[in-house]
Order: sequence, then structure tokens, then C-alpha cells
Amino acid sequence: MIRFSDFTTPFDMVELGECVEVLDRLRKPVNSDARRGREGSIPYYGANGPVGFIDEWIFNEDLVLVAEDGGFFYDLFKPISYRVSGKAWVNNHAHVLRALPCVDVDWLNYAIAHQDVTSLVKGATLKKLNQKDLKMIRIPLPDMVEQRRIVARIKECMERVDEIGYLTSQVQQESGYLPQAFRFDLWKECLDRYPLVELGTLVTSAKNGLYKPREHHGSGSILLRMFNINGAHFDTTRLERLNVTEKEASDYAISNGDIIVSRVNSRELVGKSTVVEGLTESAVFEAMLIRLRVDVAKARQDVLAWLMNAPQFLHDLRMRAKHAIGQSSINQQDLLGSCLPLPPLDEQCQLAEKYADLGELAANLRNECGTRWKATDGLREAILRKAFAGEL
Repeated sequence: MIRFSDFTTPFDMVELGECVEVLDRLRKPVNSDARRGREGSIPYYGANGPVGFIDEWIFNEDLVLVAEDGGFFYDLFKPISYRVSGKAWVNNHAHVLRALPCVDVDWLNYAIAHQDVTSLVKGATLKKLNQKDLKMIRIPLPDMVEQRRIVARIKECMERVDEIGYLTSQVQQESGYLPQAFRFDLWKECLDRYPLVELGTLVTSAKNGLYKPREHHGSGSILLRMFNINGAHFDTTRLERLNVTEKEASDYAISNGDIIVSRVNSRELVGKSTVVEGLTESAVFEAMLIRLRVDVAKARQDVLAWLMNAPQFLHDLRMRAKHAIGQSSINQQDLLGSCLPLPPLDEQCQLAEKYADLGELAANLRNECGTRWKATDGLREAILRKAFAGEL
């Protein structure tokens, strides 16, 4: 949020009431039911942007709309105003400002959009910026030539920020595809060199999980659920607990190195699997999962899980799944009868050494891009601070 008291501006500061005409009297709210009978191409604007379309217009000019209620008054980065042009219908959740000849409409919007108005909004539940307080907002006002020069520089800088944000979001999205692309390519490479083998020949045991009524949940042993399979990674952010007997704890024990497979899930998630790792106490697993224990003389758990999560393996497995409305399921026979191309153990060890960090690297890249993408909001505020300080 921008507070003009935090920095020095060389420009005169004026109240909004001196440089705008407020056109709130012309606003007309139309509820969503009524708008359904008046569909059209004219944008229908609310506090924070368009909320639909309508068949008529109230305004047909360049305007600045400022949230009256429901705005981002306490958000550090989201704007409280936005610029509209052409035909528009505005409801009573946004103030309508027409720039007077002394102020450029883009300058007006930039000067309002990120201002700190928290001291002006009122209301116990629904925070509101009323018209009287709106007119008291102070903005810097250089002459029109200087306004337009600075606005051109602001737009140029904002375009670069938008470009950075777009490229960063693209990298973030594509980083999510890296592990799947790796598994797809690994399958193809192995299939060219090695025969298919049944999964059942590579495991020493397979077991469905434990079901107990809700009253047994909440304490006791860690309970692994389908939510702990995140993509193809073991996710410990949602660990639940289950009260179990000594026999249940033994029969349904889950250990580091076991592979859990989603037995019942949505069509696009059934069959996903992951290697359990990082457990430091006893755990059991729910009925929606199948536990596989790998014959370590034949296969490494990590390499086996990579191939089990390859799109080719999952496609074949899901072709044999049972599908119902909103849910699909596989059984042990479906799973253990599925085939995959597994290299010899020594080559598996080489693959594991070479690609062990790929998932972590992709996750780090994705998280870093997310952080960088959010930082572009801070860049926008920094650009406006420079502009209003006369440094742009």
C-alpha cells in the first residue's frame, strides 16, 4: 500500500474532490436474476471489476471506478480502483469518477489504485468507503504534460512487469510437467531395451488397507490416506491418526520403502502411487490404498515407482479399472497383472543416482517461480512510488 506520508513528492497534493466529478447518482444495480433476462455484450461492473454482461449501457466514456464496499482495502497488493473505457453499466458497489480537465484519467487511476485508505473505510462487518471520504483522498497532481509523460513511463514499466509475471508463471506451470515428462521418456527408453515384466513378479506382498468407523479416528497410530499421494510424491502435510489394536497395527503396518497405490479415487487419480519415506513412528494405511512390498533383489522402490507413475503404465491400468459416477477402482489383480519395462538392478541403481533429485529440483523451481510471480505485485507498487516521487 502506498502512503504519501512515507516519501517526498515534488508535486502538489490535492483532494480528489477538486479534480473529479463523482457520477454515483447515475449508477443502477441489477441483480443476477434480472440480468439473466437481459443478456448482452455491455460489461456490468462491480467493486473490483466486471461481474457479468447486460444489454444496455449507462456510461460511454473513460472513467475510473473505485470500490465502495467489498474492495481490497486491506490487501497489500490488489488495487482498489480500475480504469474502464467505452460503454459500461456500473452497480452501486463502485464509485464512478470522471476526470476533470486538470487530471489525466490514467494518472487518476494510478494515483488511487494502491493507496492506503484503511483509515477512511468504515463499517463493523462490511467495510465501506463512502463518497465523502472518497473525495478526501489526496493525490499528487503535476501539470498535465508531466502527468502524461509519467503515465507513458508507468505503462512501459508495467508492461515489462506483466511480461516478467507471464514468463514466470509459464516456467512455474511447465516445471510441474517435468517429472511426468521424465517418467514418460524413461518408460520409452526402457521399453526399447528391456522386455515387459508383470508387477506381481517384483513384489513380495500386496495388501489392501484398513477401514474403521469415524469414532476410531483422531488419535493413535499415523494413518496414511490417499491424500498422502501428491502427484507421485509422498506428502506428509496431511497426516491423520487412527486407534488400532495390536493385531491391526501389525497386519496393516506401513514402513519406509513400502509403495502405496491409490485403489479407489477419481478416474484421473486412481492408480497413482508413491514410495513411503520419512516416517519416524508406527503407521497404518486406509482401505482406499494398496500396500506393495518390493523384492529388493529385483527392483529399487524409487525406480519402480517412477515406472508405475509413467503415463503409459497408468493408461493401461486405468483401462482395466471399474468406473462409476465420480469414482474409479482397481483391485490387486488389476495392479499386479500390469506390466512394465524394468532394467537390471545395476542399471536401476545408475538411474536412481542420476535422477534422484529431479522431483525435488522441479518442486523447488515451481516454488521459486511462485515466489517470484508474487513479487511482481511489489514491483508495481515500487514503480508507482518512483513515479509519484518524481523519479520516473
